[in-house]
Amino acid sequence: MKTMLAGLAALVAVGCQGGFDRAAMESELQANCRIFVDDPDVFRVEQVRPQLQMPFRLAVVPPSMINQRDGRQPGETEGERAEIQAWGERLRREGIISDLILIPDMMVGGMGSSGSPGSFKAIRVAAARLGADAILVLHSVTEIDSYINPLGVLDLTLVGMFLIPGHHKDTMTIVEGLLIDNRNQYVYFAGSAEGKGSSVAPLAMLDEKGAVRESRCAALKSFGDLLVQQSHRVPGLPSSRYETPGR
Repeated sequence: MKTMLAGLAALVAVGCQGGFDRAAMESELQANCRIFVDDPDVFRVEQVRPQLQMPFRLAVVPPSMINQRDGRQPGETEGERAEIQAWGERLRREGIISDLILIPDMMVGGMGSSGSPGSFKAIRVAAARLGADAILVLHSVTEIDSYINPLGVLDLTLVGMFLIPGHHKDTMTIVEGLLIDNRNQYVYFAGSAEGKGSSVAPLAMLDEKGAVRESRCAALKSFGDLLVQQSHRVPGLPSSRYETPGR
């Protein structure tokens, strides 16, 4: 009996919550989505000036477009596109954009590995075909933390495995985004936001999808709030429309 109790105590100890490795998540974001590369002609880049006229037509690269090329990250979850469309409506009401278009994956299906220069060129070409003036590139990373609460000791019984909520799945998602002029690549906005989700269930019924969906949608909502707030600082010039695309 003492041996069994000691084993159960060890099980609970092993299942204690470990927390999220925020530094590792941020490093993964940087490693998997490198858009710009070193350019010896820094002076030319510094000469790029804001030229968007509001309202402008915005094309959005959803996080799933990049995540699907990273087998370590869950694919698109329900509600992500609805969140993006929701703050798109807010931007329209504020007079910042005239239209928001989610770039279809089929238009950039051959973009190759995420983050490479060729990938970004494929995105810009797709946005140009859609008549977009600017691109919002979104990338996200999600981490899942699993642990057992004291009720987990009842997993040794059939009833406990199916009825006792002894297992947890906590998730955290970080969303990063860049708002870029599609013609001269001027960066109007760069920001990030995060969201969390959780679920608790018996061992046999535990599913992390709900927690992942919750954290993804929460992060996108927070990012949208930040984007709408900062959008009023986007410089809009009364100059004529640009005649030639940037290089």
